[in-house]
Amino acid sequence: MKKILKYLLKKVHVLEIIGNLKKWIKGISICSQLVEIDTIFFAKKGKKTDGHQFITEAIQKGANTVVCEKKPVLLHKEITYVIVKNSMDALGTISSNFYDHPTKKIKLVGITGTNGKTSVATMLHHLFYKMGEKSILISTMGIQILSQEFPTKHTTPSIVDINKYLNLSIQKGCKYAFMEVSSHGIHQKRIAGLLFTGGILTNITHDHLDYHKSFEDYLSTKKSFFENFLPKNAFALINSDDPNSHKIIRHVSAKTYFYGLKKKADYRIKILKKHLHGNQLLIDGYKFFTFLIGEFNVSNLLACYATAILLGKKKEEILKTINTIQPIKGRFEQFISYSGIRIIVDYAHNPDGIKNLLKAIQEIKKQEGRLICIIGCGGNRDKEKRSLMGKIVYETCDLSIFTSDNPREEDPEKILIDMKNFRSYLNKEKEDILTIVNRKEAIRTAIRMAREKDIIVIAGKGHENYQEIRGKRYPFDDIKIAKTLFSEFS
Repeated sequence: MKKILKYLLKKVHVLEIIGNLKKWIKGISICSQLVEIDTIFFAKKGKKTDGHQFITEAIQKGANTVVCEKKPVLLHKEITYVIVKNSMDALGTISSNFYDHPTKKIKLVGITGTNGKTSVATMLHHLFYKMGEKSILISTMGIQILSQEFPTKHTTPSIVDINKYLNLSIQKGCKYAFMEVSSHGIHQKRIAGLLFTGGILTNITHDHLDYHKSFEDYLSTKKSFFENFLPKNAFALINSDDPNSHKIIRHVSAKTYFYGLKKKADYRIKILKKHLHGNQLLIDGYKFFTFLIGEFNVSNLLACYATAILLGKKKEEILKTINTIQPIKGRFEQFISYSGIRIIVDYAHNPDGIKNLLKAIQEIKKQEGRLICIIGCGGNRDKEKRSLMGKIVYETCDLSIFTSDNPREEDPEKILIDMKNFRSYLNKEKEDILTIVNRKEAIRTAIRMAREKDIIVIAGKGHENYQEIRGKRYPFDDIKIAKTLFSEFS
């Protein structure tokens, strides 16, 4: 694919242009190391590095155009320089122009919130597939066009990749796109220039305060998605059960709808029976069984139902299909060992996530079994949530094992100390917290201590198949490790 530079600059707020606009552009890059011949290089000033320092390197690698926020001191004759106020805003518009405006040709729904983004996006992708519709999924677990998968590094990929894969999905006949929209992605303008048909808010709770510095800033970033990216003809679907939902909708232009289990809403669902293998539900007079477990998953399912209706699907068609949706990898994924011990692996990695997970299990587990939880916290991330998560696990479970998650550049021992830095007023006899840095040994210890009918929860990593330590990713899959260890004990 190639485009004339002049065409790519349509609707870009340009301050100054130096050089020829009639040259061909074959690619777009924000990383100088990935630049190829006839590429546009975007120089942006980040928190840690300033991309303007790498302009010369990008030119040496073949860039014929540079988009930047300040004019370089050294100008090359054959290079075109486009000076803009904000490089990331320009990147969004130029990416859209380069890939032929894919969001004008596909119905794009963005899902944001602290928890539930992956579940809702993935379930929508599966639901529409079951209804015979072609769609693309852009999520934490990767990009999926129909059944073809493409790996990603971020919850919200770069705006270049988003446009690239949306364009590819349209070529394959996709009419719908379901995309997770993270707070980082919003703040870093990784969704700039996209046209959304709708937006979904799952919830807003404590998370990412290492990045956003305060809950108010975090909430404000989420609000900006609904205020700035949803036009009047789009829809905003809000979880009415979330206490912050009313703050989100104050200045939203899009038509607003609510879904919920407890409060008044446009779309409601009722849980008739709860089981450890699923729930009996009632929606619009239709009873059905789902393998999804916990109120939070039922809420996610309702969001999918409401979204499908808002996208024009018929209720009867949705209800015939919605009960076929299976649990997502790493989200309440479970198996029962030969000795009758149930293992549950879940991505819960913040206070609200772990609280909802353990609450769901407590509500449906039988009294004779103990609840054992293995939990860690990520390094170089929000430190405030560590003691909150530690306290929730300690006060809810019969046995708590604190271990390493993705320590990244931090000392895992220090993370465990932070997790134990809470005060509990529980007046009940229980075993003390076990701290085992090695995650595999923590799982092995839980299996050794577990008895028939006990439940072992391994939380924090879910679908992740690696452990990140000192800049390297080592293979590690919680559910595979647990199954291997059980086979050894057998």
